Amino acid sequence: MNLLSHEIEIALKMEILTLVKNYLESYERKRNRKTGLISQKELIEELEISYQTLTRWEKAGLKRYQPPLEDTRTVFYRESDILMFLGIER
Repeated sequence: MNLLSHEIEIALKMEILTLVKNYLESYERKRNRKTGLISQKELIEELEISYQTLTRWEKAGLKRYQPPLEDTRTVFYRESDILMFLGIER
């Protein structure tokens, strides 16, 4: 007795595979951040926000970190600062 149609079974399998893939990608990103820092580009992509939103957050108190070298433009944020700013951690 087959309770699910073949199409539904395939759709469920695809959904499960997508969930596992997303989890593994998220886990891998977290594992690579040994410093606890995330780049501006990664933060914008991960939270799906615009550069303008991030600029407003900085004006509201989110601290940015930038290497003290003249030709370095990469901006980073501390993950714990982001979580506190968003009210996730105290």
